[in-house]
Amino acid sequence: MRRRTFLTTATAAVGLSALAPALLSSATASARTSGGQASGAHNAPRVLGERATATGTLVRPELRFDLISVAQRPEEVAEGAAVRFETAEGTLGDWQDLHFHTGGPEHLSPSATALARAPEGATGYEVRGANGADLTAVNVRDGEDLSFSGQERVSLSAEDEGVTTLSGGSVLRLRTRSGWGADESLRFDEDGNDLWPAQFHRVQALTVHHTAMATTGDHAADVRAVYHLHAAEQAWGDIGYHLLVDPRGVVYEGRHSGGGLPIFRTLPLPGLAESVTAGHAFGFNHANIGVCLLGDFTDALPTRAAQDSLVDVLRVLCALTGVDPAARIEYVNPDTGVVTGQEAVARHRDWLDTECPGNAFAEVFDTAIRRRVVSGLL
Repeated sequence: MRRRTFLTTATAAVGLSALAPALLSSATASARTSGGQASGAHNAPRVLGERATATGTLVRPELRFDLISVAQRPEEVAEGAAVRFETAEGTLGDWQDLHFHTGGPEHLSPSATALARAPEGATGYEVRGANGADLTAVNVRDGEDLSFSGQERVSLSAEDEGVTTLSGGSVLRLRTRSGWGADESLRFDEDGNDLWPAQFHRVQALTVHHTAMATTGDHAADVRAVYHLHAAEQAWGDIGYHLLVDPRGVVYEGRHSGGGLPIFRTLPLPGLAESVTAGHAFGFNHANIGVCLLGDFTDALPTRAAQDSLVDVLRVLCALTGVDPAARIEYVNPDTGVVTGQEAVARHRDWLDTECPGNAFAEVFDTAIRRRVVSGLL
C-alpha cells in the first residue's frame, strides 16, 4: 500500500528518485511523446501586431484582431481603466474593466499590462482611463505559416515507475515551445544577439498567475499571443512565465531555458535545482518559478481540469526543487540580498500590488490549490 507523505524537503527526494529517469531522457532529447504523437514538421501562423497610443478615442486597426493589449508604467495605472469594442455594425459594446499586472525582466523597467479578448468581427476598440498607454491589436490566425520540427510534446513523467498524480494522469507532460509554435526569431536582435540571456538561481519559490484574458478555442494561439506581446511588443525577448496551463489542463513550456530541460539549467536536485530567471514578478523573478493559467479569474474560477493540472505541476516542481509548499519562507533576492517573508507557493498578488491571479481564484487558492499540493501522495 502506498504511504501518504507530505511534500516537504525531506520527502522531495522520494519524488525525485522516480522522476529523474524521465527528466534525464528529456534532457538527452529522447523524452516520451504524449498521446502517441510523433515528432515531425508542423506549422503555426506568425502572430501579427498593430500598435497605437491610448488617447481615449476609437482605434480602428487595419488588420483583423483577436485581442488587445494595454501596457504602461505601473505608477501610471489608474482605477477605472476599461475597454470597449466596436462591432461590424458600427455600434460600441459595454465597457470591460482592465486588470493590470506588473512583470518584466529584471534588467528592464517593469511594465503593467492588461489584456482583453476582442469579440469576433470587432472593427475597433476604445480604451479609457489609460491615456498615453501603449496599445497593441493582436491577430493570432492570419499571419504567414511558420514551420516547426522536433518534439511537440515531452513527458517529464514517471508513471512507468509507479508515480501518478492526484488526478491519475502522468506526473508532468508539456507541450514544447516547438509544439505550440514559438517564433524563436523573437528572442534575438537583428545581429543575432540573445535579447534576454539566461540567468539561473537555486529555486526558492513558486508563483501562480492568470492572463486576465478570456481564452479562445485555440489555446496554443493564446500562448503565442502572450509570447508575442512579451517578446516583441514589450521587447523582453521571451515570454515571462516558465509554464502555462490552459482550461483543458494542457501544460505549455514557457521561458526558454537554454538547454535540453524546460525550466532548469540541469537535472534538478532538491535544494540545488536552478531555474532560468523569467519575468513574471518584477523584483522577485530570480529563483522564483512562474506558472500562469490561461483565462480571467476575476469573477470565475479556473476549470476543474486547469486546477487539477496546476496542482500536479506545483506538486512535481516542489518534489524536484525541494520547495516545501506548506512553508513560509524568507525569500532572498540573489541580486540585492533583500529578504522578503513569503509563502513558498504564492499568488502573484502576494508579491506585488496586483489583482492577479484574479479575485475569485485568489479567495479559494489556499483550499483549492495549496492544501491539495501539501497533502499530495507520492
